Amino acid sequence: MKHIRTLIADDEPAARARLARLLTQDPEIEVVGECRNGQEVVEAVAKHRPDLLFLDVQMPQINGFDVLQHLATTVPHERLPFVVFVTAHDQYALKAFDVNAVDFLLKPYDDERFQASLEKARKFMEMRMSSKLTGRLMDLVREHMHANSEYVEVFNIRDKGREHKVPVDEIVYLRAEGNYLHLQLKDRHHLHRMTMNAVESELDPSRFLRIHRSYIVNKAHVRNSRYSGNNEFIFTMANNERIISGRSYKEQIARALQEQSV
Repeated sequence: MKHIRTLIADDEPAARARLARLLTQDPEIEVVGECRNGQEVVEAVAKHRPDLLFLDVQMPQINGFDVLQHLATTVPHERLPFVVFVTAHDQYALKAFDVNAVDFLLKPYDDERFQASLEKARKFMEMRMSSKLTGRLMDLVREHMHANSEYVEVFNIRDKGREHKVPVDEIVYLRAEGNYLHLQLKDRHHLHRMTMNAVESELDPSRFLRIHRSYIVNKAHVRNSRYSGNNEFIFTMANNERIISGRSYKEQIARALQEQSV
Protein backbone atom coordinates (compact mmCIF):
# COMPACT_ATOMS: atom_id res chain seq x y z
CA MET A 1 0.00 0.00 0.00
CA LYS A 2 1.42 3.42 -1.01
CA HIS A 3 0.67 6.96 0.12
CA ILE A 4 -1.52 6.54 3.17
CA ARG A 5 -2.87 10.05 3.49
CA THR A 6 -2.57 10.87 7.17
CA LEU A 7 -3.83 13.76 9.27
CA ILE A 8 -2.47 14.74 12.70
CA ALA A 9 -4.69 16.47 15.28
CA ASP A 10 -3.35 17.63 18.66
CA ASP A 11 -3.43 20.99 20.40
CA GLU A 12 0.13 20.53 21.71
CA PRO A 13 2.88 21.54 19.18
CA ALA A 14 5.38 19.07 20.66
CA ALA A 15 2.90 16.21 20.36
CA ARG A 16 2.17 17.09 16.72
CA ALA A 17 5.89 17.33 15.95
CA ARG A 18 6.60 13.89 17.42
CA LEU A 19 3.78 12.27 15.50
CA ALA A 20 4.94 13.94 12.28
CA ARG A 21 8.52 12.71 12.86
CA LEU A 22 7.43 9.14 13.46
CA LEU A 23 5.03 9.11 10.52
CA THR A 24 7.46 10.57 7.98
CA GLN A 25 9.90 7.77 8.74
CA ASP A 26 7.50 5.44 6.95
CA PRO A 27 7.78 5.74 3.12
CA GLU A 28 4.13 4.75 2.71
CA ILE A 29 2.84 7.64 4.81
CA GLU A 30 1.98 11.05 3.41
CA VAL A 31 1.21 13.60 6.13
CA VAL A 32 -1.40 15.86 4.52
CA GLY A 33 -1.98 18.22 7.43
CA GLU A 34 -1.68 19.10 11.11
CA CYS A 35 -4.59 20.44 13.16
CA ARG A 36 -4.66 22.29 16.49
CA ASN A 37 -8.35 21.97 17.30
CA GLY A 38 -11.51 20.10 16.39
CA GLN A 39 -12.80 22.66 13.92
CA GLU A 40 -9.56 22.46 11.93
CA VAL A 41 -9.93 18.67 11.85
CA VAL A 42 -13.42 18.88 10.36
CA GLU A 43 -12.20 21.30 7.68
CA ALA A 44 -9.03 19.30 6.94
CA VAL A 45 -10.91 16.01 6.52
CA ALA A 46 -13.22 17.66 3.98
CA LYS A 47 -10.25 19.21 2.14
CA HIS A 48 -7.66 16.41 2.21
CA ARG A 49 -9.82 13.25 2.50
CA PRO A 50 -7.26 11.41 4.66
CA ASP A 51 -7.12 7.64 5.01
CA LEU A 52 -5.85 7.81 8.59
CA LEU A 53 -6.35 10.26 11.44
CA PHE A 54 -4.28 10.48 14.64
CA LEU A 55 -6.70 12.33 16.88
CA ASP A 56 -6.27 13.84 20.34
CA VAL A 57 -9.33 13.63 22.57
CA GLN A 58 -9.12 16.90 24.52
CA MET A 59 -8.85 19.77 22.08
CA PRO A 60 -10.20 23.33 21.97
CA GLN A 61 -13.59 24.10 20.36
CA ILE A 62 -14.57 20.50 19.54
CA ASN A 63 -13.20 17.44 21.31
CA GLY A 64 -12.15 14.29 19.47
CA PHE A 65 -15.36 12.35 20.08
CA ASP A 66 -17.52 15.23 18.87
CA VAL A 67 -15.32 15.50 15.77
CA LEU A 68 -16.04 11.86 14.95
CA GLN A 69 -19.76 12.33 15.54
CA HIS A 70 -19.78 15.27 13.15
CA LEU A 71 -17.79 13.40 10.50
CA ALA A 72 -20.14 10.42 10.73
CA THR A 73 -23.05 12.65 9.66
CA THR A 74 -21.23 14.62 6.95
CA VAL A 75 -18.79 12.21 5.31
CA PRO A 76 -19.83 9.08 3.35
CA HIS A 77 -19.04 5.93 5.31
CA GLU A 78 -16.56 4.63 2.73
CA ARG A 79 -14.58 7.89 2.93
CA LEU A 80 -14.33 8.12 6.73
CA PRO A 81 -10.69 7.95 7.85
CA PHE A 82 -9.53 5.25 10.22
CA VAL A 83 -8.86 6.79 13.63
CA VAL A 84 -6.15 6.25 16.23
CA PHE A 85 -6.91 8.20 19.40
CA VAL A 86 -3.88 9.79 21.09
CA THR A 87 -4.36 11.09 24.63
CA ALA A 88 -2.86 11.26 28.10
CA HIS A 89 -6.17 10.28 29.72
CA ASP A 90 -6.79 6.54 29.91
CA GLN A 91 -10.42 6.99 31.05
CA TYR A 92 -11.32 7.58 27.39
CA ALA A 93 -10.10 4.17 26.23
CA LEU A 94 -13.41 2.36 26.49
CA LYS A 95 -15.32 5.11 24.73
CA ALA A 96 -12.69 5.18 21.97
CA PHE A 97 -13.41 1.58 21.06
CA ASP A 98 -17.15 2.21 21.36
CA VAL A 99 -16.81 4.58 18.41
CA ASN A 100 -14.81 1.99 16.44
CA ALA A 101 -11.39 3.57 16.77
CA VAL A 102 -8.57 1.44 15.36
CA ASP A 103 -6.44 1.93 18.46
CA PHE A 104 -5.94 4.01 21.59
CA LEU A 105 -2.44 5.42 21.98
CA LEU A 106 -1.86 6.50 25.57
CA LYS A 107 0.72 9.25 26.22
CA PRO A 108 3.56 8.88 26.90
CA TYR A 109 4.12 6.12 24.35
CA ASP A 110 7.35 4.75 22.93
CA ASP A 111 8.25 4.23 19.28
CA GLU A 112 7.44 0.52 19.43
CA ARG A 113 3.91 1.16 20.72
CA PHE A 114 3.40 3.78 18.00
CA GLN A 115 4.51 1.36 15.29
CA ALA A 116 2.08 -1.25 16.61
CA SER A 117 -0.78 1.25 16.24
CA LEU A 118 0.30 2.18 12.74
CA GLU A 119 0.52 -1.46 11.69
CA LYS A 120 -2.92 -2.12 13.10
CA ALA A 121 -4.34 0.79 11.10
CA ARG A 122 -2.59 -0.46 7.97
CA LYS A 123 -4.28 -3.86 8.30
CA PHE A 124 -7.70 -2.21 8.63
CA MET A 125 -7.06 -0.21 5.45
CA GLU A 126 -5.94 -3.31 3.56
CA MET A 127 -9.15 -5.08 4.58
CA ARG A 128 -11.23 -2.13 3.32
CA MET A 129 -9.35 -2.09 0.02
CA SER A 130 -9.76 -5.85 -0.40
CA SER A 131 -13.50 -5.52 0.20
CA LYS A 132 -13.77 -2.72 -2.37
CA LEU A 133 -11.85 -4.69 -4.99
CA THR A 134 -13.99 -7.79 -4.43
CA GLY A 135 -17.17 -5.74 -4.79
CA ARG A 136 -15.91 -4.06 -7.97
CA LEU A 137 -14.85 -7.40 -9.45
CA MET A 138 -18.34 -8.80 -8.90
CA ASP A 139 -19.83 -5.71 -10.54
CA LEU A 140 -17.60 -6.22 -13.60
CA VAL A 141 -18.59 -9.88 -13.84
CA ARG A 142 -22.28 -8.98 -13.70
CA GLU A 143 -21.79 -6.23 -16.30
CA HIS A 144 -20.03 -8.66 -18.62
CA MET A 145 -22.75 -11.28 -18.22
CA HIS A 146 -25.49 -8.74 -18.88
CA ALA A 147 -23.69 -7.24 -21.90
CA ASN A 148 -23.56 -10.68 -23.51
CA SER A 149 -27.07 -11.73 -22.53
CA GLU A 150 -29.77 -12.35 -25.12
CA TYR A 151 -32.36 -11.26 -22.56
CA VAL A 152 -33.46 -7.77 -21.57
CA GLU A 153 -31.58 -6.29 -18.61
CA VAL A 154 -33.14 -2.82 -18.34
CA PHE A 155 -36.64 -1.53 -19.05
CA ASN A 156 -36.79 2.03 -20.39
CA ILE A 157 -40.08 3.43 -19.11
CA ARG A 158 -41.65 6.80 -19.82
CA ASP A 159 -43.87 8.21 -17.10
CA LYS A 160 -45.34 11.73 -17.20
CA GLY A 161 -42.73 12.88 -19.70
CA ARG A 162 -39.80 11.43 -17.76
CA GLU A 163 -37.77 8.36 -18.66
CA HIS A 164 -36.85 5.80 -16.02
CA LYS A 165 -34.31 3.02 -16.40
CA VAL A 166 -35.42 -0.01 -14.38
CA PRO A 167 -32.85 -2.84 -14.10
CA VAL A 168 -34.68 -6.17 -14.20
CA ASP A 169 -32.67 -7.37 -11.18
CA GLU A 170 -34.50 -4.79 -9.05
CA ILE A 171 -37.96 -6.05 -10.05
CA VAL A 172 -39.63 -8.15 -7.35
CA TYR A 173 -42.45 -9.30 -9.62
CA LEU A 174 -44.38 -8.35 -12.76
CA ARG A 175 -48.19 -8.31 -12.85
CA ALA A 176 -50.44 -7.99 -15.88
CA GLU A 177 -52.81 -5.01 -15.85
CA GLY A 178 -54.67 -4.99 -19.18
CA ASN A 179 -52.23 -3.89 -21.88
CA TYR A 180 -49.73 -2.82 -19.24
CA LEU A 181 -47.32 -4.49 -16.85
CA HIS A 182 -47.08 -3.48 -13.21
CA LEU A 183 -43.35 -3.68 -12.39
CA GLN A 184 -43.11 -3.96 -8.61
CA LEU A 185 -39.83 -2.95 -6.99
CA LYS A 186 -39.17 -3.09 -3.26
CA ASP A 187 -40.19 0.50 -2.58
CA ARG A 188 -41.98 1.68 -5.72
CA HIS A 189 -43.60 0.49 -8.94
CA HIS A 190 -43.84 1.45 -12.60
CA LEU A 191 -46.33 0.77 -15.39
CA HIS A 192 -44.89 -0.47 -18.68
CA ARG A 193 -46.93 -0.86 -21.88
CA MET A 194 -46.30 -4.49 -22.78
CA THR A 195 -48.13 -7.80 -22.60
CA MET A 196 -47.27 -10.64 -20.23
CA ASN A 197 -46.55 -13.12 -23.04
CA ALA A 198 -44.22 -10.69 -24.79
CA VAL A 199 -42.23 -9.85 -21.66
CA GLU A 200 -41.92 -13.53 -20.67
CA SER A 201 -39.92 -14.23 -23.82
CA GLU A 202 -37.56 -11.32 -23.03
CA LEU A 203 -36.76 -12.31 -19.44
CA ASP A 204 -34.04 -14.78 -18.50
CA PRO A 205 -35.87 -17.97 -17.40
CA SER A 206 -33.01 -18.82 -15.02
CA ARG A 207 -33.89 -15.65 -13.06
CA PHE A 208 -37.64 -15.23 -13.64
CA LEU A 209 -40.50 -17.69 -13.24
CA ARG A 210 -44.05 -17.37 -14.49
CA ILE A 211 -46.34 -18.66 -11.75
CA HIS A 212 -49.70 -17.36 -12.95
CA ARG A 213 -51.18 -16.02 -16.16
CA SER A 214 -50.88 -12.59 -14.52
CA TYR A 215 -47.64 -12.96 -12.51
CA ILE A 216 -43.93 -13.46 -13.16
CA VAL A 217 -41.67 -13.45 -10.11
CA ASN A 218 -37.97 -12.68 -9.79
CA LYS A 219 -36.46 -15.78 -8.16
CA ALA A 220 -33.85 -13.65 -6.38
CA HIS A 221 -36.64 -11.82 -4.53
CA VAL A 222 -38.60 -14.88 -3.41
CA ARG A 223 -38.26 -15.08 0.37
CA ASN A 224 -39.92 -18.49 0.56
CA SER A 225 -42.39 -20.68 -1.30
CA ARG A 226 -44.59 -23.56 -0.21
CA TYR A 227 -47.14 -25.90 -1.72
CA SER A 228 -50.56 -25.17 -0.21
CA GLY A 229 -52.48 -28.00 -1.86
CA ASN A 230 -55.11 -27.84 -4.61
CA ASN A 231 -52.30 -27.42 -7.20
CA GLU A 232 -51.34 -24.03 -5.77
CA PHE A 233 -48.10 -22.59 -4.36
CA ILE A 234 -47.80 -19.56 -2.09
CA PHE A 235 -44.83 -17.27 -2.79
CA THR A 236 -43.72 -14.76 -0.16
CA MET A 237 -41.72 -12.00 -1.80
CA ALA A 238 -38.94 -9.77 -0.49
CA ASN A 239 -41.43 -6.91 0.01
CA ASN A 240 -43.59 -9.25 2.19
CA GLU A 241 -46.33 -9.59 -0.42
CA ARG A 242 -47.82 -13.06 -0.89
CA ILE A 243 -48.73 -14.34 -4.35
CA ILE A 244 -50.80 -17.48 -5.00
CA SER A 245 -49.82 -19.33 -8.16
CA GLY A 246 -52.21 -20.42 -10.89
CA ARG A 247 -53.21 -24.08 -10.78
CA SER A 248 -52.22 -24.73 -14.38
CA TYR A 249 -48.63 -23.68 -13.55
CA LYS A 250 -48.10 -26.36 -10.91
CA GLU A 251 -45.82 -28.61 -12.96
CA GLN A 252 -43.45 -25.90 -14.21
CA ILE A 253 -43.24 -24.35 -10.73
CA ALA A 254 -42.47 -27.71 -9.11
CA ARG A 255 -39.83 -28.40 -11.79
CA ALA A 256 -38.23 -24.98 -11.31
CA LEU A 257 -38.15 -25.32 -7.52
CA GLN A 258 -36.60 -28.77 -7.81
CA GLU A 259 -33.89 -27.50 -10.18
CA GLN A 260 -33.18 -24.59 -7.82
CA SER A 261 -32.69 -26.92 -4.85
CA VAL A 262 -30.22 -29.17 -6.66
